[in-house]
Amino acid sequence: MINKLLKVGDKVYYQPDHYKKDNKWENGIVKEIPIHTQESVRIVYNCNEDWDNFKNYTSAITNLRDLFIGWKN
Repeated sequence: MINKLLKVGDKVYYQPDHYKKDNKWENGIVKEIPIHTQESVRIVYNCNEDWDNFKNYTSAITNLRDLFIGWKN
């Protein structure tokens, strides 16, 4: 299960099924792994390319089934 592999600061990309048909994705960094769920994590997607300070930016709760480890180019 991907949630056992993730830690804060890991690079991931978001690509749900509806993105795949258009070959779209969004890169992000894991900001928080909530203890109350095994199905989602908090990801920072937009930080004005200031990735070193990702913890200072707003995150989005993201379902693990839509995440993949690493960044996609």
